[in-house]
Amino acid sequence: MIASLTASTTTFLAQNIGDVSPQAPDGRTGDKILTLLSWLMWGCIIAAVAGIMICGAMLAYEKISGGGQSNATGKLVGGLFGSIVIGGAAGLVNMLVL
Repeated sequence: MIASLTASTTTFLAQNIGDVSPQAPDGRTGDKILTLLSWLMWGCIIAAVAGIMICGAMLAYEKISGGGQSNATGKLVGGLFGSIVIGGAAGLVNMLVL
């Protein structure tokens, strides 16, 4: 019973579903989706730039005041890593999916 189930599951999962090429929806719906994604990317870029500017200001204040409690360096590195992910989002998705 288990061997039969395993064999049928393996056969099902190994099927070739054909060459699927992604394409944007046609007409007004596709344009609206692309506009929404463009706005989302713009918002993410603005948020990343603002975050890095705030972390830079925190880092400068930390160095001037001599305090080290806010861990501005770690936040700056996190902000830079986030910016890299945002900037390469489309490339990352294409690399992982296609």
